[in-house]
Amino acid sequence: MTNKTSPDLGDLVIVLLASTLAGLRDRLDDDGFSQASEFVADLTLRCDGWLEEVTG
Repeated sequence: MTNKTSPDLGDLVIVLLASTLAGLRDRLDDDGFSQASEFVADLTLRCDGWLEEVTG
């Protein structure tokens, strides 16, 4: 993302999504669902990467 804009409601949704996905990833891993945990970990990384672009 190259355009710097002020944060909006969509940015807050991504922050909440990243947090929720991280919790789900940890819970799935604790419960022994490693494949699902890896998938959710990938989604978490994508959200984190997007947030880094926006805030960077």
